Amino acid sequence: MKHCRIIFAVILAILAGGCSAEEQKSQKPAEKPTSNTSEETAYEIKKASPQQIDHIQGIGYPGNDTGIYLSTSDGIKVFKEGIWHESTSLNHDFMGFQAVKDGFIVSGHPDKNSVIKDPLGIVKSTDKGASYKNLAFGGTSSFPFLAAGYDTNMIYMINQEKNDELEAGVYRSQDDGQTWEPVSLKGLEADTLGMIAAHPDHPEIMAMSTRSGIFFSQDEGKTVKLVSEPIMATALTFTDNSLYYAYADQEKVQMNKIDLKTLETSQVKIPFLSYDNPITYIAADNKSNGRLVFTTYLKDLYESEDSGDNWKLLLKNGRIE
Repeated sequence: MKHCRIIFAVILAILAGGCSAEEQKSQKPAEKPTSNTSEETAYEIKKASPQQIDHIQGIGYPGNDTGIYLSTSDGIKVFKEGIWHESTSLNHDFMGFQAVKDGFIVSGHPDKNSVIKDPLGIVKSTDKGASYKNLAFGGTSSFPFLAAGYDTNMIYMINQEKNDELEAGVYRSQDDGQTWEPVSLKGLEADTLGMIAAHPDHPEIMAMSTRSGIFFSQDEGKTVKLVSEPIMATALTFTDNSLYYAYADQEKVQMNKIDLKTLETSQVKIPFLSYDNPITYIAADNKSNGRLVFTTYLKDLYESEDSGDNWKLLLKNGRIE
């Protein structure tokens, strides 16, 4: 397997020199610990105090709760019933957040008071962030680029650097991280990799953004084809029938959606966003048809209840009052 060199752009955080091949498989030893982690400080979700969020590093609607979850550099923030909430402990530096039916999957680094080994690897919570189960690579690697099917066992990830188990590259797991297979991406005509999206119900459907456009797969990433104009998408997500993606042109930020049956593209109306405030994450609520949310580089958060016809601003510049 070739090695991959990673470049994080200031705004777009696109991976450069991406590569993968169906050459290598990794299986975790059966005895690898998967016990839940715990903290000495009692965990609860409470109303958030006034604060400035420094970094938003993922969003989603976990199936075992209501509201929007933000993964940040200072733990999980939750917006529901018109109020912002935060956790009293386990305020890890989360990244790669993926909402699934029974909770969420995430990566990152533990906070300074944690007993968890750094980095987190890939972990999962099914109790609204009160505890985390190690799925893979705990104490070994972190993964800013993750994708997980909401109602499937499929996880996709970009391994930025070689570790004890895997070479650098793109991988998938269909068993909660127990085994990993490289994703070949045959047909990828691009020299970069970026965000990954996994279909909520069909594990064989995935997509990946590159500087050359969005590549779409219906066979778990074995083969891909270009389905967008040659733009660099900064965020993308699936609903049952569509693939939503965002990008910035020379004047403003745009959002489009691709019909998964016809692969036709149409524009989604969004509030005006200047070129220097691109969309960073998009997520869909799989329990509520038409509900979407997106965040921006300047830490704004918008939610729509009608598939993007109308949007409500829920967070401005990352400031919780």
